[in-house]
Amino acid sequence: MTITIETRIADDPAILPVLESCAALFSRLERLLFVALYARGETLNAAKRRFLTEHCITARHFNAIYKQLSAKVESWREVRKLNLATVSKQIVKTQKAIAKAKAPFVKHQKKRRLQKLRDRKAGIERDLAAPVPSVCFGSRKLFGQQHELAANGYADHAAWQKAWRASRSSSFFVLGSADETAGNQTCQYRDGALHLRLPDALGGETLVVPVAFRYRVADLLAALTPTKQTVTRGPRKGKAVTRHSAVSYRFLRRDNGHWYAQAMFEVAAAPITTSGRKGCAGIDTNPWGLAVTRCDRCGNPVDTLDIPWAVEGRSADQAKASIGDAVAVAVLYAEKHGVPVAVETLDFDDKKNEDRGARCNRMLSAFAYAAFAQMLRGRCAREGVELVEVNPAFTSVIGAAKFAAGYGLSVHRAAALAIARRALNFGEVLRTRHTGSALALPARNRTRHVWSDWRRWAKARRPQRKAPTKPKGSRGSKPPNGRQMPIPCHPTTAQVGGRAGRATPRRNAVPVECGATPQANGRHRCSDGLVSVNSHAPKCAVR
Repeated sequence: MTITIETRIADDPAILPVLESCAALFSRLERLLFVALYARGETLNAAKRRFLTEHCITARHFNAIYKQLSAKVESWREVRKLNLATVSKQIVKTQKAIAKAKAPFVKHQKKRRLQKLRDRKAGIERDLAAPVPSVCFGSRKLFGQQHELAANGYADHAAWQKAWRASRSSSFFVLGSADETAGNQTCQYRDGALHLRLPDALGGETLVVPVAFRYRVADLLAALTPTKQTVTRGPRKGKAVTRHSAVSYRFLRRDNGHWYAQAMFEVAAAPITTSGRKGCAGIDTNPWGLAVTRCDRCGNPVDTLDIPWAVEGRSADQAKASIGDAVAVAVLYAEKHGVPVAVETLDFDDKKNEDRGARCNRMLSAFAYAAFAQMLRGRCAREGVELVEVNPAFTSVIGAAKFAAGYGLSVHRAAALAIARRALNFGEVLRTRHTGSALALPARNRTRHVWSDWRRWAKARRPQRKAPTKPKGSRGSKPPNGRQMPIPCHPTTAQVGGRAGRATPRRNAVPVECGATPQANGRHRCSDGLVSVNSHAPKCAVR
């Protein structure tokens, strides 16, 4: 498991200018390497030989530049692939809307949107097929701000150009290796400082940067401690050698103007101390927080709790901090009881594409799903808690149907119980009392998966909108006199709708000019002040 620790570098006037020069040099070489590899089609080996001689850098410097460049290009390709998948789903959705639309104006607007989506899809496909990736060093947002200088707070183009150059040279990467001293040839941590070897283009000296890592320093020192290992292949096979863990460093300048140092290294996961024989703690992920339900080894719920977080209206760092605190509480709770953690393997991209209402959409957009998954895996590995990922199919449906009412749980806690039981491999058979039949399935249907029954059950439970009984625009379909509602009458007699002993439930009165209760189950209403004739129904007074 790879972890990253970070600390701030003191504002020393003897150190910061050197870091600025390193960042400017490496960022310029990164852009030149991009042109050489993708625009000119130069091979990697030929570019490496040329860069070492022309720019006076070491092979390790070149490898770090190439590693960072390839990561940026791969990230751009993955983002474009996600955009292509999103546009494809939007095209299918728009085509369905066109097929269902009846109004000519609505159909025309949907067709316009469909054409825009197709053009966008064609542009993404052209970008992916192009030999030169459309990567912008410095961010496209900042690049576009030069066209509206005053609106973006720039006095002139020179001020924007200064910010543009600072953004392009805001960080540089130092690659580590396990066969080098202290895990890195260019930068090494010892005696409370980072010893950075500068390239020959900047003098070739060693810059001492005092730092103080305050988080997981023991893991960093353990990674720097050499260990004896036996070579398993190559000409030195069978010989004992001394190796270190690879430790890579990144120096970056944030928007506040301060420089930070990051150390990235591998740590061994803690031994598993939990057991499924004691039960399982299921976690149901929601935009508002986590619903945790712990069950015993027999699948019965033992304890439940909700762990809310606050992500709406907060910055990305604040949201991640809140999510991390909630994850820590859930994992430590499972460690305390010695049970593994079960969570769904959710496809959050599809969740975000669905329309769940304005408030829920805002919360889903603010929720850092990838950060949650990474934090949960890292915390479980650190605490020695087993993490079990299960299929999310119908967990909410099963929880609401089988456990919510019986155990007095909320739908979220019931879904967490269904997740925990699925992690323990308990059955999920739909009982016959839910299907309305006690007969066995026909022989041709006995091979179907149990989730097919839950799909039919969930579909039958969906609320369906009733079709209006009157044609659109007919008399009586709208309240008279400017959108006014009828006054409900409250009969006190025991006979309503021709059935003795059945009284109409009281309703809250709504002031209107005329009207009566809606006609349902024998109750009548007035239309335009006219009372329908029924000897058993009481007449309504017209105000």
